[in-house]
Amino acid sequence: MSNDINRVILIGRLTRPPELKSTNSGAYFCRFSLASNRSIYNKQSGENRDEVGFFDCVAWGKGGEAIHKYLDKGRRICVEGSLRWSSWEGTDGKKQSKVEIHVEGFQFLDAKPQGEQVQESRRIDNARDESVSLDDIF
Repeated sequence: MSNDINRVILIGRLTRPPELKSTNSGAYFCRFSLASNRSIYNKQSGENRDEVGFFDCVAWGKGGEAIHKYLDKGRRICVEGSLRWSSWEGTDGKKQSKVEIHVEGFQFLDAKPQGEQVQESRRIDNARDESVSLDDIF
């Protein structure tokens, strides 16, 4: 048994509208990217500056559907999950890899703006037309 820990808790804002897709077997997953700021203090100058990190996230099932339905670019969310590394060979034959946060829990941090409607183009039903295989995910 291993004593390793792979746990991530991150608060940030969505950098683009979340994308909902489904696998050939009908399982839904939602891809989105978070921007998270951190303040860095420079001892020599006595100044703070912000640094932004960008993180790709994937949420599966009902959680992914909820993120897609209720969040949009710029909205704040807290996600909890684990880091997953994947690699593949690109169409140009070069090996590529990426690290994503696989979301296991989340909390919306912004109140829903008054009078906001879920756009028809973002409805979950439309995701059924965007089936992908698991090979397309990784």
